[in-house]
Amino acid sequence: MSKPTIHDVARVAGVSIKTVSRVLNGEPKASQATRERVMAAVASLDYSPNLSARSLSASRNFMMAFVFGTYPDVPNVSLQNEYIAGLQVGAVTAARAAGFHLLVEPVEMVDDRFAERAARIIAMPAVDGFLIMPGLADDPRLLRVLTERRGHYVRVSPGVELPELPAMVRIDDYRAAADMTRHLLELGHRRIGFIGGRANFGSAELRLQAFRDVTSAAGVFDPALVRNGDYTRPSGRTAGRELLALADRPTAIFAANDSMAIGVMALAQQQGLSVPKDLSIAGIDDISMASAIWPSLTTVRQPIIAMGAAAAGYIVAASRSDVPPPALPFFAHELVIRESTAPPNR
Repeated sequence: MSKPTIHDVARVAGVSIKTVSRVLNGEPKASQATRERVMAAVASLDYSPNLSARSLSASRNFMMAFVFGTYPDVPNVSLQNEYIAGLQVGAVTAARAAGFHLLVEPVEMVDDRFAERAARIIAMPAVDGFLIMPGLADDPRLLRVLTERRGHYVRVSPGVELPELPAMVRIDDYRAAADMTRHLLELGHRRIGFIGGRANFGSAELRLQAFRDVTSAAGVFDPALVRNGDYTRPSGRTAGRELLALADRPTAIFAANDSMAIGVMALAQQQGLSVPKDLSIAGIDDISMASAIWPSLTTVRQPIIAMGAAAAGYIVAASRSDVPPPALPFFAHELVIRESTAPPNR
């Protein structure tokens, strides 16, 4: 079978060759939907470009690094996290299509030598740019390293905006959480529990703030219904157990990501509660398991794979020009209503 060409990618995606080239070169002119179609075609065809012209650019190494945090208190959490995995799929697909290699670099977050290790990774001379994953994207120790050393960086889902580091890939986390909170209120829920994400993630702060603002505006915010999680399934179970043990337990629980929501659902079913008859449950992300479990999970979809691809595309574009590419806009999110939410039964 002959090797797929850019013409094949254009045919499968239903776009012009010029559009495919723009997407693969990280140019901002193509729409989000077009980018998703092109990257889906690239992945389905396993397309990679002709790299014979590499020698013409001796100053570039065609490498980018995907840097993510690990947590000793939760072994292998990042490696098992579907959100991180989806970003990596998008990044590696876009990098390969542009003729780049993607290096995967884990960094321990809670370590006295964190800054030293992070600085060593960022200083790797063979790397054209760095994709900085959530958690790391807002860590002040790493941000100091990034602002002190010039380079091409894209931060994924940050909560902190810095003029020195303008390249960001994200949805509007505040609006996404606000939309889900309003959905639960519109169903008639007034006792709504919330499980927040890991404290050093910017998205966690924004989602909690949105939940607090919307429920406060409706006159139903109760701090006793808020628990902390760490974006993992076990933390969802733990926080859910505390909420369901309350004398006046919530009729709905909104977890700040799908993994924690799925943890709550498993606990509820173990306790003999019917979802959504006895308890509505909602999350954010729309990971693959959200639609595979029963009842399927009501959630907020964010285009995780497309976001990973856009981050890699930004590095490609930045490495090919002395002028920084335009800032990336917010990616669109979508409320996905499934079987896990319904009006309260009491």
